[in-house]
Amino acid sequence: MNKFTLILFSFVFCLTARTQVLLPSTETPFETQHNFNPEVIKKNNIRRITFDIIDKKDFQVAVDKSLIESYDFDTNGKITRYFFTTIIKTIEKEVSTPPVYRKRRKISNGGTRVESVYIYDTVSTNYFYSGKNLILKRYNDGFNYYESRYYRYDAQGNLTKELRFKETNNSKDRSMFVLGNQVLLSEDSFQYQKYSSGQTKCTYLNNENRSYKEVVTNYDSLGRKKEIIENYTAASWIMQEHKFEYKNNHLSEARFKGNAHNNVDLKITYEYDNKDELYTEKHFKNETLIKEVSYVSDSSNGLLNSFIIRDPNNKTMRIVKLKYDFGSVSKRGE
Repeated sequence: MNKFTLILFSFVFCLTARTQVLLPSTETPFETQHNFNPEVIKKNNIRRITFDIIDKKDFQVAVDKSLIESYDFDTNGKITRYFFTTIIKTIEKEVSTPPVYRKRRKISNGGTRVESVYIYDTVSTNYFYSGKNLILKRYNDGFNYYESRYYRYDAQGNLTKELRFKETNNSKDRSMFVLGNQVLLSEDSFQYQKYSSGQTKCTYLNNENRSYKEVVTNYDSLGRKKEIIENYTAASWIMQEHKFEYKNNHLSEARFKGNAHNNVDLKITYEYDNKDELYTEKHFKNETLIKEVSYVSDSSNGLLNSFIIRDPNNKTMRIVKLKYDFGSVSKRGE
């Protein structure tokens, strides 16, 4: 049995609630970037988590394309940098293979085989905080394009303004950023009204101080988000709706419906084991299963070891192995 098959069948669910690294979130359920549990990151002194990614098609050998995702964290468990590799070009080349001998007898004259050489780029986002609040998020496409979002908050910690800029980097060292030019791309402001303990409304205003969207959020008796309804001023026919369900204090279902382009209905269901640990996600689009994620934990330290993403329609599988880099106090997993 190879290591990839072993990962598929070695499901050891021994985590406790305090060791769950990845957590379902009502903030970003349908985004590709993962949501981490800052308490677990801080408690375990984790400075970086790297995803080693292997792709596999049904009935074919797993292919390691050296793809990674990496997440850096500060001492409070907050993400400070996220980057991932992406293949921008594939070059096919012929490679000569030598003759094969067995017991001094030639059984093959050799020949050629085709190998793929991948050209990579690294896409990254850096995060900056003031206290508990995220104040700057800077994105780089791997080349010379930088886009930054600056955030401002009121005394209650509510986001009141987001300014989006295209920026230039004056540093010759690409590992550093020295701000040069800024071009304002958009400026949004946010105003809040609280109708009751169970409902708030946020009005989105553009740089001309005109309302273009209203978002009403309904909460359950425990203060958890139950429903988010978006209405657009200039296109009142556009409706976007998020709904969330909970079971045993855990998010059990996230749903999005919208008609901005074609009608779309997205749903994620979350299943937990008898220790209340997440072990399976199922993703649906218009009621058709499009992705299933299974989680595997490490029996030695209780941290998430790997997860497998299964695409039943394209008959493909992505195997993601987690590597942890810890702070100077602990070197586990290095």
